[in-house]
Amino acid sequence: MVRAVRGLGWLLLVSGAVILLYVVYLLWFTNLGTEQAQRDLAERWETQVEAAEAGSGSGDDEAEDADLDPGDAYAMLWFEREGEPIVADDPLYVVSGVSLDDLRAGPGHYPESADPGEDGNLAVAGHRTTYGAPFWALDELQSGDTIHVVDRGGEEWVYEYVEQQIVSPVDTWVVGEDPLDNGAPTITLTTCHPRFSAAQRLIAWGELVTA
Repeated sequence: MVRAVRGLGWLLLVSGAVILLYVVYLLWFTNLGTEQAQRDLAERWETQVEAAEAGSGSGDDEAEDADLDPGDAYAMLWFEREGEPIVADDPLYVVSGVSLDDLRAGPGHYPESADPGEDGNLAVAGHRTTYGAPFWALDELQSGDTIHVVDRGGEEWVYEYVEQQIVSPVDTWVVGEDPLDNGAPTITLTTCHPRFSAAQRLIAWGELVTA
């Protein structure tokens, strides 16, 4: 009996150590990989925008977007409250695509959704935990906050936060063309809810106010 109890105790200790190591991997090592990916995207982004501003690109934004491969730098994104950064301390570089591989590098643009500043719905997904957790504090957005997006041509578009909602993972209408049913150009940000779970989705919306 004593040996059985001792064996169970060791098993629990080992199991706890394995779980702890796995959590450390998820919360630390994945963040390191995403930080490096964001640095790489920042370098590629600067080159892309400089080329566009210098007029050395094709001049056809739709054609350029069509040439994007999954994981390519798509946009730059940040949040402000009265001129101060919120949600993330630094700008986030958005990639093209929302596959698991794409989102390891940063937030991802739903390919079938609108481009920045366009009519329709610009939809972006991001991790709430792990892989840099870009949308960890997405739930802290409040009235008056702004969402800033710079497109591949270097033009900045500003959306004002409107509301948020918790939905089921199967509620794909949230990334549809007009999720708020008001006809206004919209941005939709999606992430897992609650933290450390994929049981639901937290959705935050904003409406275009200026370019």
